[in-house]
Amino acid sequence: MPRTTEKNKILLNARIFLPLIITFSFLFLGWGYIGHRIINYNTIFSALPKMPFFETWADLLAAHASDADYRKSSDPTEGPKHYIDIDNYAEFISTGTIPQNYDSLVAKHGLTFVIAQGTLPWAILNTTDSLQAAFARNDMNKAMLFAADLGHYIADAHMPLHITKNFNGQYSGQNGVHSRYETNLIGQFQNQIIYDGDSLKYIDNLPDYIFNMLYDNYFYVDSVLYADAAAKTFAGNNVDGVYYNKLWEISKNYTIDLFKKASYKLACVIYTAWINAGGSRAGITKNKNNLLSGFSLAQNYPNPFNPSTMISYKLPIGTVTTLKVFNILGKEVTTLVDEYKASGDYEMALDAEALPSGVYFYQLIAGDYLSTKKMILLK
Repeated sequence: MPRTTEKNKILLNARIFLPLIITFSFLFLGWGYIGHRIINYNTIFSALPKMPFFETWADLLAAHASDADYRKSSDPTEGPKHYIDIDNYAEFISTGTIPQNYDSLVAKHGLTFVIAQGTLPWAILNTTDSLQAAFARNDMNKAMLFAADLGHYIADAHMPLHITKNFNGQYSGQNGVHSRYETNLIGQFQNQIIYDGDSLKYIDNLPDYIFNMLYDNYFYVDSVLYADAAAKTFAGNNVDGVYYNKLWEISKNYTIDLFKKASYKLACVIYTAWINAGGSRAGITKNKNNLLSGFSLAQNYPNPFNPSTMISYKLPIGTVTTLKVFNILGKEVTTLVDEYKASGDYEMALDAEALPSGVYFYQLIAGDYLSTKKMILLK
């Protein structure tokens, strides 16, 4: 059944069609569980040092990265927030843009049509407003949850198949490309999705920023469909390792770039909401004092490394100390230190002979101090 027809029926009678919208919504899971965790966590590389609370936020943003997807099973209004079939709008086809004002768009096309095409850009704008309000009242826990949702929606805006009516290749004879690209491929090659952050920028015009994000990323719709078709031709199927290796070879560069831009733009949107809410009032004093108190965690060296590297840290006072290593999904892979340590300078060796190549994070907790850094294992 065509996507728009299905959604229109759901919207006309949500009570009767609730089971359908639940099933329908789970077709659109952004970058999948793994991709959303990576994008949300990697905001830390742009957020620090300007937003020191990210020392404790990054892990939480990753842990809550898919909350918005989970809500689809109980909230029939959630599904449309995750996509926009922007090429179903005639004005987009003719001009490359659509009206940014939601009420104006509804007045022109009707509420049923607009919701049926998805409301992703307005979900981003509304969630940013909620985030700013939470910052303004210094409710950092609520702000973190809004930021996690914001990360999910911005990640969806960087998944090209979330911004086209041909979301599953159904119009190009490529049914199933959605899950092949966003979930299966990312799951297999997650350890190769390695990128850093960039300097934070304040966003003067948030609506322009969000809509331009969609217009820019729509460019990759054809790229994803081409990669899928070429990989299938090469492998003779679209299910085995030969297909996925070829799909990754063709799409790797722009896929990693989309991940990087999603993390960076999420950090900039959070930063803008934080500044608009008053910036320094947003609960950072404790972290700032910690950062200035003499505790430190150095960047590992060498980095990248194979198979061993050194991690140094400094304690100005004696305290219970833990130093742990996590993979990119936040799963602990080893504990290097877990004991009381006297004040002093310390250096620990990490032997990663048994670990696969990829991005890892090491985290020092010493009393109230917490610091996390990234390292790359290349074999």
